[in-house]
Amino acid sequence: VNAIFRGLTDRTKAHLFSNPEGFANVFITMIRETLADHIAERIEFEVLPDPAGIDLEELFPAIRRFPQKELIEAGEHGLYDFVQQDSDVEVRFVNDRLRRDDRILFFFKFPPAFKVSLPRIIGNYNPDWGIVRRADDGKMTLELVRETKGDPDTAKLQFPSEGRKITSAEKHFATLGIDYRHITPETLDWAAPAPTKSTRLRGLK
Repeated sequence: VNAIFRGLTDRTKAHLFSNPEGFANVFITMIRETLADHIAERIEFEVLPDPAGIDLEELFPAIRRFPQKELIEAGEHGLYDFVQQDSDVEVRFVNDRLRRDDRILFFFKFPPAFKVSLPRIIGNYNPDWGIVRRADDGKMTLELVRETKGDPDTAKLQFPSEGRKITSAEKHFATLGIDYRHITPETLDWAAPAPTKSTRLRGLK
């Protein structure tokens, strides 16, 4: 921390004397944010030989109860008759994509109790959607996990922690061999695997 402070310009250091408390808060916050970014970019996962069991009956009981105002009809492909929605983005994804795709066998919203354990500085992650879908050729089924946000660029999301969780989740699900992707309701090829970095770059040319 001392080395970082000594690396600041004299003009920036001068703010310490004009507003010590404000300077300290900003300084500590920036260090914390930078450290969290560093961890998210470099985190690695491994599959343990004897992972802790998941109680599916607890996560997906026969009947779920939610406040009525948070529910929308899931349609014929929903695991439940209704699905909880937390934003207009999720409503549009259900209505415009999930309810209209006849290749979907079933889909569900991950319950809040389902968490991907991440370092505390990043925060545990609760994915949005689990989807089982026939491939476009109809010869196999795909197990998909999709995260719906209003912007395809994680750097532009409302909270920096959201982008870090998505970055970590990409590595987590890749380790498990599960197709994971961050999308928006407007993503037409939402069921396709996430494009590789080289593909994204070619698309910008």
